[in-house]
Amino acid sequence: MIKKVLAFLILVWATGQTVSQQPEPSPKPENEAQGSGEILQVENRATSNLSNEDKERTQIRIELAKAEELLWKNNLLLLASKFNIDAKKAGIEQAGLYANPNIFIDQSIFAEPTQRYFDFSRSGQTVVQIQQVFLLGGKIDKRVRVAELTAKMSEQEFYDLARALITKLRRTFYFIHYYREAIAFYDGSLAALEKTVSSADLAYKRRAVLQSEVLRLKALLFFLRKEREDLRIKVLEKEADLRVLLNEDAYKAPDVAIVPVLDVDFVEKLTLDELKLENILSKAREYRPDLKKAVQALRYEEANLELQHANAIPDLAFGPMYNRGGTAFQNYWGVTAQLNIPIFDRNQGNIKAAERSILVRKQELKNLILEVENDVNVALATAKAKDGLYRRFRNTYTKDYSDLAQDMILSYEKRYISILEFADFFETYRSSIVEMLRLQTDRMEAIEGVNYSVGTGLLIPGSKNTGASGNTQGGSK
Repeated sequence: MIKKVLAFLILVWATGQTVSQQPEPSPKPENEAQGSGEILQVENRATSNLSNEDKERTQIRIELAKAEELLWKNNLLLLASKFNIDAKKAGIEQAGLYANPNIFIDQSIFAEPTQRYFDFSRSGQTVVQIQQVFLLGGKIDKRVRVAELTAKMSEQEFYDLARALITKLRRTFYFIHYYREAIAFYDGSLAALEKTVSSADLAYKRRAVLQSEVLRLKALLFFLRKEREDLRIKVLEKEADLRVLLNEDAYKAPDVAIVPVLDVDFVEKLTLDELKLENILSKAREYRPDLKKAVQALRYEEANLELQHANAIPDLAFGPMYNRGGTAFQNYWGVTAQLNIPIFDRNQGNIKAAERSILVRKQELKNLILEVENDVNVALATAKAKDGLYRRFRNTYTKDYSDLAQDMILSYEKRYISILEFADFFETYRSSIVEMLRLQTDRMEAIEGVNYSVGTGLLIPGSKNTGASGNTQGGSK
């Protein structure tokens, strides 16, 4: 439908040019060429990736490396996750502490021989007992081990969160860049269309065109403007996401336009040919933080089973006792010991639960390994498909359209081609440029999908495609 309407657009534009030139007995060829070439000129304004609204806002340029630095420094979710790690590490300290000693004092209220209240003299009765609980079976070491594994799992949760946030940052970065180029291209198309609608209005007043055709042109103008505004709203939403991710005061103002600075050389020279599935699967098993967390969860359950076996061993409470006036001896010194006899409660239920939890974690780990392998396989296949499509057509049909555009204009002026052929060419030219910008966005998002699935930055500016990464803790940086 749009193709047919755009054909009417070109037809009316050409009609308006012809009607406006009828009073001139001999129009100048150079003026005709300039007027006809105006569409090509405005269509090629996609080199600027700022829309008209963005040019009126304060522009702050930011590179991807700087954005990632700000995310690691300012992102509130990462900061909260760091505090959670500190909280879990505090649990290690708590697990290693010994039990506090217990003191027991028994003092008689009324001494019958002396008829005195609270008699602390030799005639009264006083009992003092001190006990210390000794944890047997290596409970303290096992508790510390469980707390350490809990802290390690919280660390992997932090890196998994960082992996997701960095991937979101990079995809948002590329999205804003390429969609701004698409909006700038729409701005050029709309400028040409508005001039054409104005020419059609004048032609309609002279009864050179039908009112229905003018309305169709205005409907097309409305459609293109709405499509352009939809893109701009998406860019504004991504800008909002970027502000939340970076949490930087310089970018928080709504009148600030965040302008991503893209490393064009990296984007163009980036290749996936050297990536082998077996190699990146090995990297994924090494770097994926969620996989590391699953391994730590299994170890946690194993350590918890050892702890539950230790908890079945009763603890010993031991300490001295002094009794004055309460036994056959005036001053009695003794030793007390207390130990529970494990007849009924031998911690059987907690031991069975820990054993079953180990089986659960093993199955979850196997399932996650299978998911990781499939994620990497799908991500790599998707990225190679997008990259192959981009490389196949990036320097062919769009460049060919650009080179052929001027020849098509001259051919139409000389009536070598029909108005339908002329309109079809420019409709295809416009859609090809916009679709190429979307393909570039999809390509970079798919490449980031590879980084995310592997768990480390295989394909980032400044890295090699061998999978080397400065981050050995997991995550995407």
